[in-house]
Amino acid sequence: MVTGRIGVPAPRSMWSAGSEQFHTLVLRGIEETAIAEGHSVLSEVVDTLETELEVLRAWEQKLLVDVVILKDLQLDDPRPSLLREGGLPFVLAGDVRQTGTDAAVLTDNAGVMRHLLTDLLTLGHSRIGHIGGPGHLLHSQWRREAYAQFVGSHELPSLRYEGDYSAASGAQAARWLLALNSPPTVLVFDNDAMAIGGADLVRELGMKVPRDVSLVSWDDSLACRTYDPPLAVLGHRAHQLGITLGSVASDLLAGTGAGARVVEVMPVVSPRESLAAPLSV
Repeated sequence: MVTGRIGVPAPRSMWSAGSEQFHTLVLRGIEETAIAEGHSVLSEVVDTLETELEVLRAWEQKLLVDVVILKDLQLDDPRPSLLREGGLPFVLAGDVRQTGTDAAVLTDNAGVMRHLLTDLLTLGHSRIGHIGGPGHLLHSQWRREAYAQFVGSHELPSLRYEGDYSAASGAQAARWLLALNSPPTVLVFDNDAMAIGGADLVRELGMKVPRDVSLVSWDDSLACRTYDPPLAVLGHRAHQLGITLGSVASDLLAGTGAGARVVEVMPVVSPRESLAAPLSV
């Protein structure tokens, strides 16, 4: 059996008490798969793109890892080129728009957004607020573009706010959007931390969910499941994503995974108790 080490740069936020759970679940899935295949995982905290580049260079120069998991690519991101030049294989957690010959596990962010908005419109929501992630991230851009195209083609108001994935930015976004003369009847948050922050703000304002406003989180987490009321989520399987990334990385280590491109199943909305038809439109 060929054994190796998989490198996973990890955002510092995943270790904080108020962080999103998505990255934690992905890492768990990678570790479970790696251990089952006889591999190990090296995870190192990174705060910025520059810090991650330093970590990747050190891993390459010191031969600390044999394959890397890359995610959250930005426009003109230097990380893939750095790894290619150094001959260090990687698996991209990316989007179906990202073409190439690199091994990858892909999500259709624009397609997921269109499906979600169609479901919300069918439910009766014509004022749909979207709290997006940081604009420099490619997947955030593609979700934002899909939202803009959808509301434009259906002649709906554009009710957008850019957050930074923190609970505080989710609360700030909810406060701003709900203060509009014609506020949204549903708020869609790009991650679970912002959704929890927004839900707390709604409660602070004395509003009821979903009577006064419905809430939907792009990602699921224990915090979403145990919130009162439990938050509606898209059925993204973060743990399964980690398992798939770990499997593709293991194939690379075995010499069989070069160029593998796996497309994730399109998630559907799990409404739970925070999503309902609006009382008025």
